[in-house]
Amino acid sequence: MENDIIEVKGLEQLLKALKQKPVSGKIGVLGNSSREAKKGGSTTNATVGAVHEYGAPARNIPQRSFLRIPIMENLEKELEKSELLEEDTFKQVLIVGNVKPWMKQVMLCAEAVVDDAFETSGHGKWPAWKDPKYHNEGGMILVDSGQLRRSITSEVSDA
Repeated sequence: MENDIIEVKGLEQLLKALKQKPVSGKIGVLGNSSREAKKGGSTTNATVGAVHEYGAPARNIPQRSFLRIPIMENLEKELEKSELLEEDTFKQVLIVGNVKPWMKQVMLCAEAVVDDAFETSGHGKWPAWKDPKYHNEGGMILVDSGQLRRSITSEVSDA
């Protein structure tokens, strides 16, 4: 997940205009990824997240991307909705002279996209539970205790 790169339209021109070094944003299970043990087991949110993001065919767990695919498919729409891609917004960034606050807003939009993926079961694309009678505590796919969903954060740093 760390090496997946999504280009944000207009960022390169904005950085060139500001004569700044590139910045990067990360989203996912960052920092402490411990989770409350369930029935004596022990794992981390990062491990649980990777299993579901990519799937684990040997364990009969299908891919249910909550990061890569939703962000690739929906981030630009979310940015347009938030007006972060508007000319007036870019003009304001140029006036301020710093792209980091803008990029932090981009990452908040990315977090909203991920949260929406959890809320909508990947916009209805996630495979259903194999046993139709199965129900978890959260009543939603990938939302049992809510620990994975709550562990998703973002950060912005110099590239």
